Amino acid sequence: MRIHFTRGDLARTHLAEGPDVMWEMVNSLQALQTGYGKAVFRAWRRQAGHDLGRSDLGHRVRTRLFPVAPDAAYFPDLLTPPEGALGLEEGLEAILSMPGRRLREEFGALGKAPGAGAWLGDLAAGRAGAMKELAGTLREYHRVSLAPFWEAVRACVESDLAHRRRALREGGAGGLLESFRPMMLWNDPVLTLPAHPSGRDVHLEGRGLVLIPSYFCHFHPMTIFSAALPQVIVYPVEHPPAAPPGAPALERLLGETRAAVLRVLREGCTTTELAQCLGVAPATISHHTGILRDAGLIVSRRTGNTMLHTLSPLGSALLKRQRQPL
Repeated sequence: MRIHFTRGDLARTHLAEGPDVMWEMVNSLQALQTGYGKAVFRAWRRQAGHDLGRSDLGHRVRTRLFPVAPDAAYFPDLLTPPEGALGLEEGLEAILSMPGRRLREEFGALGKAPGAGAWLGDLAAGRAGAMKELAGTLREYHRVSLAPFWEAVRACVESDLAHRRRALREGGAGGLLESFRPMMLWNDPVLTLPAHPSGRDVHLEGRGLVLIPSYFCHFHPMTIFSAALPQVIVYPVEHPPAAPPGAPALERLLGETRAAVLRVLREGCTTTELAQCLGVAPATISHHTGILRDAGLIVSRRTGNTMLHTLSPLGSALLKRQRQPL
């Protein structure tokens, strides 16, 4: 897939502020239907499957949500409205307010999923009861399967955004787009998505582009189906490796990188020194030290252009007790 930019499009290209709840819902529904990303999504799938199975919500997800968000190249654009950036209720209200023409076109394009023909027909016809049931099931699915996991989603997305924002500051919109290699290839004025299932060309023609990082997106970046709507690219973020079951308690509690940061800070050091010591980008170090600081485990003091990090009394006590069960 190739996306063609004008100068105005570059000026109007920007990053989302954080995870988009509607895109995460659709992408997670697709992840539930397949076995991809076993190492990344195994724990979430197990927990979500258990929680959904404790009530009739599991049946409703299979019969109401899987047919409208199949693991396929096409699903309705109306499920991921721009209002999703504002929150769940705003996104659901946008779906309920969709004009009948879009309901007919987009739900009708799903075809006849086995056992779901009547359900999809009711949605395509915009029947109030069906639309209300769709919104209610999405809301319940979010409460059970996504809300308990949202902090992990946000942390991964924020880590990626720190890297992208730095690329934007240092290289402008072109530098931002260049930072996505190899998943996306920027050759001004065309952005190519090599693994995208569509071979089409999209001309932005002054509309700009929104880049949305996603925890549950996998394999390749995603776009909306209609070239006439405001254009977005939803791209997969890097997932931190999980600490193995036999890892020390501190790694299991904090994760490998933050545990390593805490150990290095026995003597105190700057962000740059931490990055060099651990072989991690400074932007990533800043993300982790921010979390440790907010948790009260380290203290950070700015001196000129450098930030010096030291252990807090709580952080020091935690290190001393690391050999004990946490």
